Amino acid sequence: MSVAADVDRGLEIKKLIADLATELAAIEDRLVKAGLEGDQVELEDPDREGRQFLARGTAQIVPVLFTADLLTQSFAYGSIVHGKIQAALGERSIGTFYRRVSGFASQFESGKKFRAHAAEMLGKDAPQFISACLRRDKEGTPKSQIRIEWDRAAALPEVAS
Repeated sequence: MSVAADVDRGLEIKKLIADLATELAAIEDRLVKAGLEGDQVELEDPDREGRQFLARGTAQIVPVLFTADLLTQSFAYGSIVHGKIQAALGERSIGTFYRRVSGFASQFESGKKFRAHAAEMLGKDAPQFISACLRRDKEGTPKSQIRIEWDRAAALPEVAS
């Protein structure tokens, strides 16, 4: 192959990838809309807050996850968020969950580990604390995450024989 042919083919591939990414984004928007309007079931992970819509294709199912449990990863010292989290902890140390930087940053790489530690350490007070730690929008609504898990596509039961 010549350099010119490689450049031409590379540009074709880049355009194709861009076109496919645009098409996939439109598909994902439609799946999210269908998931919001359709029947949702419990998440496979009982420690997560949220629901999932099982989008059925002709031969496979793709989970569309709607989670409402994004935890605050960092916040400024003395901020409103800091006050709410400290109030939820009472006299307990905030340092168990957040390390002090110029503000605070989570000690845990995953929300699941954060929640498990909160449940272990705080017992019945854990839900109030976790609620204080949720990321929220301007109106105070917990921020959610919507994810289409293409890599978890599974064969439909009636097709898998």
